[in-house]
Amino acid sequence: MSSPPQVSFITPAHNRPRELRAALASCLCQSIEDWEAVVVDDHSDDADLEAVVAGFSDPRLRYHQLDSDQRGVADARNKAVALAASDRLITLDSDDLNHPHRAARCAQLLDPNQAQLIYTRVRFFSAARPEGRPKPVLQPFSAPLLEMLNFITNPGTAFTRAAVTAAGSPAYRPELSMAEDYDLYLRMARADVQMTAVSEEHVSYRKHPNATTTARHNDLHAAVMQVRTLNAVEPFPLEAIRAHALPELCRNVLESPEQRALWRDDRWIP
Repeated sequence: MSSPPQVSFITPAHNRPRELRAALASCLCQSIEDWEAVVVDDHSDDADLEAVVAGFSDPRLRYHQLDSDQRGVADARNKAVALAASDRLITLDSDDLNHPHRAARCAQLLDPNQAQLIYTRVRFFSAARPEGRPKPVLQPFSAPLLEMLNFITNPGTAFTRAAVTAAGSPAYRPELSMAEDYDLYLRMARADVQMTAVSEEHVSYRKHPNATTTARHNDLHAAVMQVRTLNAVEPFPLEAIRAHALPELCRNVLESPEQRALWRDDRWIP
């Protein structure tokens, strides 16, 4: 029996075949060969993603369909986690791009026998700006700050199966259509998972047009409030982040009306 791969990329997918093809190509460009990518198709309706995966003719790329009674990114991620052969799991959304050293560095940084999560710097890019720009702030891990806002950029994360086990099942709550990653990180932190910021760029994060519309921010704020309720986070004034966040992160959140609206706690009464 062959040994499991060193790392498994976890890739939920829905439509966007061109972007998925680019994401999988970034797996093939890794500096090590001992990896796999588990693609779970969340009921695509206008794209043959199975053909996209098969077109690479590489057995390390594995295609699966989400069960008929399941739907959404949380269910797709959960199925990918369950099917992964490695105990080191790397998030790879279907429209993002790995940097060539990512698999190797995650294999070095994660001990599969320990409950660990790492999050790295990311580079934002778009069709209009393919060269991208780095996300300006990498906040060192702070458990009190994570209770207030999510400073961990999901595309830059990787974690061990032991960390998922510590957080409890399911890893991603299907009732959350947004902020399901934030919920997982909160539960990991409360379960004493070792969570570490790594000052390296591991992934390019695709920014889509209209991704920051008012309607989307309202929905995301509602999801954040749902996560706070599910995890019994104590109400707090947003200015309390000053005690734990880097000064530049405080400026980004507190001086931006959009960010204040996203992260305010509706339950807080002065």
